[in-house]
Amino acid sequence: MAVKGAKSSISQRRVLDAAARIFRDSGYAGTTMRAVADEAGLQAGSLYYHYKGKDELISAVLDSGVSQVATLVKDALAALPATATGRQRIETAIEAHIAAIIAVGDYTLATRRVFGQVPQAIRTRHMRLRDAYGAFWDQLFEDVRAAGEMRPDADLKLCRLFVLGALNWTAEWYKPGAASIHDIAGTFGTLVLDGLLQPAPQPASRGRARAPRGSDHALLSTAAR
Repeated sequence: MAVKGAKSSISQRRVLDAAARIFRDSGYAGTTMRAVADEAGLQAGSLYYHYKGKDELISAVLDSGVSQVATLVKDALAALPATATGRQRIETAIEAHIAAIIAVGDYTLATRRVFGQVPQAIRTRHMRLRDAYGAFWDQLFEDVRAAGEMRPDADLKLCRLFVLGALNWTAEWYKPGAASIHDIAGTFGTLVLDGLLQPAPQPASRGRARAPRGSDHALLSTAAR
């Protein structure tokens, strides 16, 4: 029974992977169960063994994409030591999210293409998973702020929407062999965190403060605009 269950799981994953590619390329209306079966190398009857119809199939593709990303990000954070700083936790989550959406790129792009095309009932049900993953990031930011590492006036919901929106677009433009995922994540982390985290305390200066030179004054004036 265990062997049979493992084979069924592998077959189901093959169906979902094939469906994600077809939905990505053909959209919701243009995808047929026959096309998915052909892509998966299965008979149509075998496909219907797993999914009763296209609505059930696209629902599984949407849910699987989010679930895989959420699992990979949570696992990456769970692997950090208890002494990890807030910055390290956010940087880890950013890199894990980018790596995950690239790893499941067909699901990411399929979701982007078809989400507005599927029946409302499917969108509503799937949004529960999206909202749960968003709440996970909200809590991550809240924990970092509670530890005193983030600006107290930061709008954390807006921050989460900004971060995930930017990260999700990586699947559209990422090209293997160019910048590494680690380097891309590092750049994202710098852009986000240096604007959110509290500046490190500076040692008290000794003697009279130096008046800014001309070039310094110009920079300060520009920054103040």
